[in-house]
Amino acid sequence: MAEGAANNKVSALRREGEEMGVFLVTGAIIGILLGLRFKVLVLVPASVLAAVAVIINGSGEKLSVIVLTLVGTLVSLQVGYVVGSVFRFLTRAYLAAWMRDHRSGTKC
Repeated sequence: MAEGAANNKVSALRREGEEMGVFLVTGAIIGILLGLRFKVLVLVPASVLAAVAVIINGSGEKLSVIVLTLVGTLVSLQVGYVVGSVFRFLTRAYLAAWMRDHRSGTKC
C-alpha cells in the first residue's frame, strides 16, 4: 500500500515539474521575441498574461506550486527579454558597421 502512495506522489511531482518546465521555456522564448522587437514596458502586459495563464492552468494545484511556477515564469520572461535586447543591440551594431564598410568600398 505504501508503494502505491509513493508512486502516486512521484507521479504528481513529475507532472508538476513538467508543467513548470513548459512555462519556463515558453516564457524565455516569448521574452526573447519581445526583446528583439519591443521596449521594456511590453513586459507589463506580458507578465499579466503569463500570470493569468499560470493561475488558470494551476487552479487545481497547491498554492505553493502555483506561486513557484508563476515566479519562475516571470523570471524566465524577463531573462529572455534581456537576452533578446542584447541580441538586438549586437546585431544592429554589427550590421551598421558592416553596411558602413561595404558602402565605402573597403573590404574586411
